[in-house]
Amino acid sequence: MRMDYGVMGSEAVGQSPKPPVQRRSLASHRQMVDVALRLLETRDIDQISVRDIVSEAGTSNGSFYHRFGTKEHFFNYLIDDMLERRERGAIMQLSDQTISFDALPELLARSAMANFRAHAGLLRSAIRRHIAGDDCWNRISMMSRRIVRGFLSRVSDTLGRPLDADEAERINFAFVWLYGLLAYRTLRLNTLHGYTVPEESFEDETIRNFRQLIDRALPSDASLVGGA
Repeated sequence: MRMDYGVMGSEAVGQSPKPPVQRRSLASHRQMVDVALRLLETRDIDQISVRDIVSEAGTSNGSFYHRFGTKEHFFNYLIDDMLERRERGAIMQLSDQTISFDALPELLARSAMANFRAHAGLLRSAIRRHIAGDDCWNRISMMSRRIVRGFLSRVSDTLGRPLDADEAERINFAFVWLYGLLAYRTLRLNTLHGYTVPEESFEDETIRNFRQLIDRALPSDASLVGGA
């Protein structure tokens, strides 16, 4: 969600993984990715070894190193794979003219939340690395920025005019708020002692407030509901 969220292409980092060419190779490739994402739910990437990954995936060290080269390249592949899927989904939503503009904020917010939820462990490791000075979060931020620009373009098309600076600033703020809230949720920081907001309530309130921020960013007389 390759992010400037919040939800979803990035430049190749280091050595690119070799593309699977056979069905069995593709299956082992996906197994290693899925296992790593599962292990990241409870451990940081630095606490997971290649042996942990291949043992859980039922593959071999040789298969891992042939496919990804190093664990560092593998970590960057996990990020790029997530970003590619997230951005592709967002572009499809933004370019689909059968989706009314009025429905877009909720769709984008829900898909961003789904991406954060599905990749929570990976994103936690990326945030920790970002705090330590790694640039991996920059690729996530860049992808998010492209999604926001796509939304701004869709708003402009719907209004039939360019957005003014204040409108664009308010829409940018809405997305920054959304992605920041989801990052805090991913890090398990937006809790009270002994209490965490239930997932359904969190999603509903996040969408309601995000939608209010988008609505307030736009002129009150704009006829956007049901618009292209």
